[in-house]
Amino acid sequence: MRTNLLKYVLITAFSAVACLAFAQDDGPMIPPERLQEIKAQKSAFITQRLQLTPEESRAFWPVYDKYQADLEAARKSMRADRKDRRTGGAMTEEDASKAIAADLQAKQAQLDLRKQYVEDFKKAIGAVKTLQLGEAEKDFNRELLKRIRERAPGERRR
Repeated sequence: MRTNLLKYVLITAFSAVACLAFAQDDGPMIPPERLQEIKAQKSAFITQRLQLTPEESRAFWPVYDKYQADLEAARKSMRADRKDRRTGGAMTEEDASKAIAADLQAKQAQLDLRKQYVEDFKKAIGAVKTLQLGEAEKDFNRELLKRIRERAPGERRR
């Protein structure tokens, strides 16, 4: 389970909060109130790391929140496709080729979404802080993973 979670988070390093919420097939593994707490921590982390001014924050956060929502919708669709493949039984070479193409197309759609929003981020906070945003997100994800790993092995998640 932890290995799968780690792989999933590393693949989706730009949005640990959204990814962790649905890392298991049977639904969220993080209660909604805990997810909100993590989102608040992420917002504070990014605001501090980028040293956003109040004006920048007012312009940036609505755009970032919309980006996260759009990105999560794209990821949710990709997860649904993967789940369908797992429950579909034996796969032929042709089915596998189609699945690979669909997976690449979904990843390209996520990249296109990032490109689209980068322009909005640059308008809100400038190119330098937009570049720093990616690193800040990665650092937050690393910190979140570190906290998850530091939990006692038998401890149940809240």
